[in-house]
Amino acid sequence: MHVKSLITVLVITALLASTAAAETIGIGTTGPGSVTHSTGSAIAKLVTQETGLQVRVQPHGGNNVAVPAANAGEVEFASSNVYELKDGLAGTGIYKGQVLDNLRIVSVLMPLRVCFFVKEDSPIKSLKDFKGKRIPGVFKTQKVVGLLTTGMLANAGLTYDDVKMIPVPNVLRGADDFAQGKSDAFFFAVGSGKIREVGAKVGGVRALPIDSSPEAMARFREHMPVVYPLELKPSKPNYGILSPTNVAAFDLLFITNKNVSEDVVYKVTKALHGGKKVMFASFKPLGAYFSPQQMAKDLPYGEYHPGAIKFYKETGMWPPKIKYMEQ
Repeated sequence: MHVKSLITVLVITALLASTAAAETIGIGTTGPGSVTHSTGSAIAKLVTQETGLQVRVQPHGGNNVAVPAANAGEVEFASSNVYELKDGLAGTGIYKGQVLDNLRIVSVLMPLRVCFFVKEDSPIKSLKDFKGKRIPGVFKTQKVVGLLTTGMLANAGLTYDDVKMIPVPNVLRGADDFAQGKSDAFFFAVGSGKIREVGAKVGGVRALPIDSSPEAMARFREHMPVVYPLELKPSKPNYGILSPTNVAAFDLLFITNKNVSEDVVYKVTKALHGGKKVMFASFKPLGAYFSPQQMAKDLPYGEYHPGAIKFYKETGMWPPKIKYMEQ
């Protein structure tokens, strides 16, 4: 074989070997514009940059699809809130009939901060003003949102019988319906790009506060027991928060499948721990609320993956010292 041809073959072989060596892993998320998609994209960029793993975001119709995909090994990682994880592991509630017992926790990411939004000039000033108004409901592919919205109405002393419920499959459709004038409010996680998109179409949006009193929160927790009030202040990432506003919060977790290798999960956990600045540049709400010191909390449900535990032991974070709902 000619020397040049031999060199070409060797170079191609080396490149192929390098590509094969770079393991590709997937992160299951909801659709573009959602918090979990933006979060997954920020983590994918960070982990690819820091570990050499090739990480791809794989959008799904909702967490009801993405979380079971992680359990089945169709993707290696996904985001799940703490309540979804409880139902998935037990095969109850929103995951009734499907036990997702392959799921393991990698890290607490941040508090998910959720609320209803209305037009900035809307006469609706509080959730109590929803009586008789058109409000999204059902959330077939995001069943946990159905629990949250039911809980928010209960927080105000209302039920879906008091409003005109507009069925939607997920929060993205609910936001689009609102932008098209089909409803009077929409539900979303604070910091999502979709909120800014909708605001641009309707002349600005305003977040509605929840009632943080013990009595009102007790009514909320009948539907969503892991929720807690969190006051947000106006800032660029908190688009739609026009004054200090109490919203509903509950922790967003990064989860994996128990069969994902300890080495991969260790590398991902280590990258997350040192990646706050990179994640802030990619998705400011994640970077702002992610705390390396609170990645390992004593959660009420689920087990941590051995790869994550290995890292937390090395950094003195194991066993967890922070209880759930402690900030």
